[in-house]
Amino acid sequence: MRHSLHKYFTKRKWADAFLDGEILFRSLSFFRDYEDKRVRGDQKEGTSIFRPEGGLIVTNYTQGTTFTMPNSAFEAITNQEEIFVSCASRSLIDELRKEFESVVCVEILKTQTLCARIQRALPTNATFRAGRVEYYHQKDAPNPRWALPDQIALSKFESYKWQDEFRFLFCLTDALGFEKGAHRLVRPEKPRNPLNITSTWLKREAWETSADSTSFK
Repeated sequence: MRHSLHKYFTKRKWADAFLDGEILFRSLSFFRDYEDKRVRGDQKEGTSIFRPEGGLIVTNYTQGTTFTMPNSAFEAITNQEEIFVSCASRSLIDELRKEFESVVCVEILKTQTLCARIQRALPTNATFRAGRVEYYHQKDAPNPRWALPDQIALSKFESYKWQDEFRFLFCLTDALGFEKGAHRLVRPEKPRNPLNITSTWLKREAWETSADSTSFK
């Protein structure tokens, strides 16, 4: 059974434009930097994170050693400025309407037809993908997602599962290619030494200013 998609709009004119054949894509970096209550915005947009509960097990093949990094994570980061996405949902529910402050929703009955039309409108060198978003926990193993930027772009934390999202995405570079992007190990930050004001003497100094400088005596 084929499943309809639903696209929520905050203004009627954007819905009318969509029905007239226009579709808005934004970069993953736009949603990464978007500030809201974790509805549209996601600081980890375009990033896959693996943070196992028992610590990150690291193998050094050169030295033949294995060790554990407590409270650490492995991150795979896409080229977020080069991957563009347009979002819809597989659900038609009041929660989505309220959270997205929607005034109108358009039902997409033929997803494959829409995909074909988007592909025809893109340049011939564009790479296009479409699919359901996979929701995961940071403790879940990242294979094979970490090496596939398109799968990273089609994944989000479990906390976003309520959105039941479906995405259309494309790039005009090789940003969706195998292992394209950055990979890093993230260790917990060491706590900074707090300022002990009970043992720090603050000396009041007389000071004077002039038009050109400030001097202390």
